[in-house]
Amino acid sequence: MVSLSKVIFIGVSSYLLLSLLLYLTGVSDVLWLPVYYLILGFIFICNLVYAFLSHPFVYPVLYVITYISALTAVATFITTLVWYAKVRKKFSSPVKKQGLSALKTILIVVVLIGVIQVAMSILQQDLMYTISFYLFLVSIIFLGVRTAVNVSTSLAYRSKVKAGVNQPLVSIIVPAFNEGKVIQKTIRSLLQLTYPSKEIIIVDDGSTDDTYKLAVEAGEGYNVKVLSKPNGGKWSALNKGVESARGEIIVCIDADTQLDRNAIEYLVKHFDDNRVAAVAGNVKAGNRDNLLTKLQALEYVTSINIQRRGEAYLSKLTVVPGPLGAFRKSVLKEVGMYSPDTFAEDADLTLSILKAGYKIKYEPKALGYTQVPYNFKDLAKQRYRWYRGLLQAMKKHKDMLFNSKYGSTGLFIVPWMFFNGIVFSWFTFITLIWLFILMFNPLSGFIIYKPEPRAPPKEPPRGPPSGVPGGSPGGSPGGGGHKIVLPVNTAATPQLVIEVNFFQAIPVIYIFWFFIFLVLEIIIAVYAVQIDVKEKNKLVAYTILYKLFYGYFIETIRLLSQLEEELKYPMKWETAKRK
Repeated sequence: MVSLSKVIFIGVSSYLLLSLLLYLTGVSDVLWLPVYYLILGFIFICNLVYAFLSHPFVYPVLYVITYISALTAVATFITTLVWYAKVRKKFSSPVKKQGLSALKTILIVVVLIGVIQVAMSILQQDLMYTISFYLFLVSIIFLGVRTAVNVSTSLAYRSKVKAGVNQPLVSIIVPAFNEGKVIQKTIRSLLQLTYPSKEIIIVDDGSTDDTYKLAVEAGEGYNVKVLSKPNGGKWSALNKGVESARGEIIVCIDADTQLDRNAIEYLVKHFDDNRVAAVAGNVKAGNRDNLLTKLQALEYVTSINIQRRGEAYLSKLTVVPGPLGAFRKSVLKEVGMYSPDTFAEDADLTLSILKAGYKIKYEPKALGYTQVPYNFKDLAKQRYRWYRGLLQAMKKHKDMLFNSKYGSTGLFIVPWMFFNGIVFSWFTFITLIWLFILMFNPLSGFIIYKPEPRAPPKEPPRGPPSGVPGGSPGGSPGGGGHKIVLPVNTAATPQLVIEVNFFQAIPVIYIFWFFIFLVLEIIIAVYAVQIDVKEKNKLVAYTILYKLFYGYFIETIRLLSQLEEELKYPMKWETAKRK
């Protein structure tokens, strides 16, 4: 049954889109009135922000903050590239010896953008400002849409499933390869789970250490089955466990994951609905011993879990995480179990389940604490596997993209997955590089290292030169203005002309976009921590460092990983050190 909140959400969204379409096509002057007032409100807010940023007392302070932010972002990007070139040689996956490398491709793109912009600064300044205007505008729209969708859907999500009366047998499967340092601790935590009807299956995937011996010792005298097989990869170990399981509900966890004592109860209750094939748990960083692990803990809460809550609103998660996920055994067999086709077997399996038409739920109260990497090298190796594997899974299931055969999954969920994982990241990268060069280009009028505190103009700001957005044909520089004409029932009311001086505000926005995004990140972090389960408020304190450094580091690794996938680099499984 469709919930009332979903009906309202879809109805309001459809009405606003239809109203805007009717206005743009000129079909109606009445139905689009709410959109008209929304635009007025947006313009009013923009004017307030512009006035605030232009204040002679505020400007110098925010200028310094943004100047440091810009330098930090550029330094992080350059440092990550140089560092990656050295660390990449230590990965299990070999480096491509011939042809174009990922690093060279990134550098070529940066240099090409720089050459184009410098040439435009000399020959076609108006065109350079036009490109800058639209790049910035589209990036703001992308970020706004992405944030609005994630936050609104996560707010709308509610886990209303009540605990079921039945307690079916649950088989907990733990694949392990050289996990001697953590396997006994994991088994002890599983034995303390409050769910009564369970079996624990440890699958040693040809470990070269004492994983098998330690697992047998820890499980002796309990309902713990320890299996051993030749090394074949995590996917094969999981399949071995599923084949040996007696339960219809399969819970798969990583060998370093510690579950909350009542996590299984929260997962199992969702399977009372026969259309539910899988449930994702709430994965958190269990080790928060240094600055890097705390930044990852913040990422899990503010980025990963917020997105999962949003997807759960439609019961269509795109990734049931390896550290904690529950599945219906019959559905696993129906879709072919885990596959060796990608290095993100969890994402691949999840998309296969969605393709089969089943629901996938998220349970925020089913907590699993995983061990995140302690150092940057292991973090880069982990994310290298994540991002390449996810891209492999998306390419494998590309037939779902905009395919009405798969309903909302094909028309909305998978395209949104492509947008978040590929389009948004690459467009943001190109926009950032363009704006960075614009801010440090000595031929640019928006150069950042010439602070000029400005007071709010006494007269209305004037528009851009002719030939750029908002300029009047044949007008002189500074004339014209950017005008949007909004008709309100033209039969009874004169046309209302609103002069929107976006272009005049661009210098201020270019300088302070770091600051604006930073404030947005802090707000989202506070919101994410508040709605999450058993999370500490002090995690918000790391938001600034997350935004100025960690985020750029991770996104650079994402781009390099995706490039290596497209350049067909050889790939092997990457492992991190355990403590």
